[in-house]
Amino acid sequence: MIRSIPNPPMDRDDVARFRRELEKHLRGEYTPEERREFEQRKVRAEANAKRIIKNSGGKNPILGY
Repeated sequence: MIRSIPNPPMDRDDVARFRRELEKHLRGEYTPEERREFEQRKVRAEANAKRIIKNSGGKNPILGY
C-alpha cells in the first residue's frame, strides 16, 4: 500500500519537473515512444488484473465481487 505523505520533501527542481509533466499531460504532448510505453503499461496492467481475478475464483478481491 502506498503511504500518504502530507508534506513530502521537495526542492525547486522537483516542483519544476512536476509542473512540466502536468502541463505535458494536460496538453497531451507525448512523443511516440512515450505513447508506446503508456500502451504497453496499460496492456500489462489489464493482463495482471485478469490474472488476479482468475486466481481469486472469478471475484475481484479488492471490491469483493
